[in-house]
Amino acid sequence: MKTMSTIWRMLTMAGVCVATSLAAAGCRNDDPAGSHKSDADAASAHAADAPTNRIDIPPSVRQNLGITFVKVERRPVRSTIRIPGQYELRPEARRDYHVMLPGRIELLVTRHQPVTKGSPLFYLDSPGWINLQKELVASLNTMKRSHADLAVAEANLNEAKQSIEFMEHRLANFAKANMRQVELEAQLADKRNAIPRLEAELGAARVGFSAAHSSYEVMLNSAASFAGVSAEELDPDEADEGHAHLADREPPWRSLRRLTIRAEADGVVDRLPITNRGWVETGDLVLDTVQPTMLCFHAEALQTDIGKFRNEQTARVVPPPGGSFDLSDYAEGHIHLGVEAHPDRRTISILHLAESNPKWARAGMTAYLEVFTDGSVAPVNAIPESAVVRDGLSRVFFRRDPKNPDVVIRIDADLGASDGRWVEVKSGVRAGDDIVLGGVYPLMLASSSSGTRQAGGHFHPDGTFHAGNDDK
Repeated sequence: MKTMSTIWRMLTMAGVCVATSLAAAGCRNDDPAGSHKSDADAASAHAADAPTNRIDIPPSVRQNLGITFVKVERRPVRSTIRIPGQYELRPEARRDYHVMLPGRIELLVTRHQPVTKGSPLFYLDSPGWINLQKELVASLNTMKRSHADLAVAEANLNEAKQSIEFMEHRLANFAKANMRQVELEAQLADKRNAIPRLEAELGAARVGFSAAHSSYEVMLNSAASFAGVSAEELDPDEADEGHAHLADREPPWRSLRRLTIRAEADGVVDRLPITNRGWVETGDLVLDTVQPTMLCFHAEALQTDIGKFRNEQTARVVPPPGGSFDLSDYAEGHIHLGVEAHPDRRTISILHLAESNPKWARAGMTAYLEVFTDGSVAPVNAIPESAVVRDGLSRVFFRRDPKNPDVVIRIDADLGASDGRWVEVKSGVRAGDDIVLGGVYPLMLASSSSGTRQAGGHFHPDGTFHAGNDDK
């Protein structure tokens, strides 16, 4: 009996302890449903307080914080060398317009004005052109006169040959009648003896005509050079070898009182050292034009790296970081090594030529040349270095949610090799994903607090960050 009472007393005390524990936990033995409800509330509160890697960024917030995006690219980061340089105009991009004759200038364009091929640039009123027209008139008249001399020589020779045929026919008839005409035979001999002289005169006339024609052609080409046009524009009939119209010939150059200088190629007017209606001498520069898109990129590489470059090597020109540049707007092309190195700077010139240049490219603008030194390395997913920020001991970046463009996802960066501007991302992204480039620092501050990540939240249009939802 004593043993049974002792066991009963121990069970009673254990029941009191269990009841006390349940009361402390907020549970009641007589309300099982309440017990489950309390557990659900605790789980919801715990989930609400759990940290998240998502941040809401509606359009107004993106505008206020200056948030911009860049796409993940596939590029050979490991095999890239970046060299600073600047864009330069190619030698053929600039065209100078000098005057070949002294005279007065009347400008038809202004500085920085775009011009197209064939559009008029300026008028030249020159006394030298009037003198040149006089020489052309004399040369043209000489050619007309030589044409008449040639026609006379041909007529004389043909007339002599016809007379010979006629006399020979008459003498043959007299011979059939057994009659002889001594006087007619003498005339025939004289005609026959005159043939060599007439042929020589015809040859001389042809030489004179050819010389006159060549002299006129030289004068015409000279005038075309002075006028800045082709010879066909000054005299389109000169190409006709028949010259049947030579007597009534009135070439267009006879009506030109002043010269019109036209653009030889598309471009933009750059320099105008001559004032309007000013007087110029032979050889003076009136204006020049440039083609802004005809550019080459000039970089200076270290001589110690010369073994890494070769002619026709694939490379691209990329814009400098920062500003309003579109990082995806770059120029693909090939490089050419300079023929000489710089002994003082210990560098060698590298020129990059591309079929088309970026929209932002201008002569004098600085950029970077990315040379792919080893084409065997496979491209990898890469993002700009400036899209990655350090948060304590970690490096993070923000990827735009593909399903919701108004949400970005914070990702702990799993990075690989870097070329100084682009860095390999080994996980967490795919090619074509949008990565936050501008405004990444405020996002990092919003998602981090004293080294511990905050709960998810949202930005207000004024740029302030608030944890949780608006209804809390």
